[in-house]
Amino acid sequence: MSKVFDVVHAEALRVLGLLDDQGLIEMASRALLEGDRRDAVVQLAICTSDEAGEIRKLFGQILLEVGIEGMLTIDALRHYAKRISESILTGSVSPVDGAKAIWRASLGANLIDFHEVDSFIYAASEADDRPWERDFFERAIVDEAKRWCNP
Repeated sequence: MSKVFDVVHAEALRVLGLLDDQGLIEMASRALLEGDRRDAVVQLAICTSDEAGEIRKLFGQILLEVGIEGMLTIDALRHYAKRISESILTGSVSPVDGAKAIWRASLGANLIDFHEVDSFIYAASEADDRPWERDFFERAIVDEAKRWCNP
């Protein structure tokens, strides 16, 4: 695994409202512990959560260093769905919990006419209501996760 700040993932989470300033500090701290010694990462890692302006400035600097000027909400949701799909396939999150995470992110993104994650949403919404078919919905979620990881 690369020992750098996962900037794309952090930006996706931030755009979706799933990562606050404290979360950015924690991600920078982990990256620092894993060997990322870029100045902006070091400075971000030692910030406190009450330094909102400095946190945003440093994160913006990190984004620019890797050529990211911002991320559209739709791209953030696609990135998140792929990342959660990877977690489903590796078993680090259950299929239903992963699908529910994607569902929550989709609701928060509030994208009109965005249907790319509807399979996750449908399976997550039905799995709890139809426990006798839970295995079917889990398999459907895994199949959808495979589709996201191998387009």
